[in-house]
Amino acid sequence: MGAPSDTPSMPTPGETAKAVQKGELPAGSVEQILEAAPKDIVHKVLDVPEWGYSIKIKSATAAESAAVKQRGIGFKGEETTVAWAEMEIMQFQLGVEGPKFSEENVRQLHLSSGPGFARVIDALDEISKIDKEKLRKAREEFPGDQQQSEA
Repeated sequence: MGAPSDTPSMPTPGETAKAVQKGELPAGSVEQILEAAPKDIVHKVLDVPEWGYSIKIKSATAAESAAVKQRGIGFKGEETTVAWAEMEIMQFQLGVEGPKFSEENVRQLHLSSGPGFARVIDALDEISKIDKEKLRKAREEFPGDQQQSEA
């Protein structure tokens, strides 16, 4: 038998739930955290009654969230632009797993759908833990030059 490891073993889901309630999660190693991290991505089926179909969606990774923000916020001298439509289009394309839409398909849907498209964006925001209030405040900070759509 080998020497005991200094690295704690990964807790079971039950142990994790109890530890979270007590505020006592164990410290993990880099390797353990890298192994566990993909498990925090949420996958779900979303009914979109406005379209009469369901779709498969997933929460955003940190890299995807950053890419959406980077695409949607631009700077020209002292002026800041916020392209909300571009952010939603990219968020939809990255977050919908099935059926898979091309960017052109998403742009077409963005122009032709209202409540159905909004339902998908709201669900993606919810499972990706995007703070709606934070987005509203950001929108208020940059009211001068908000682009609606570039389609």
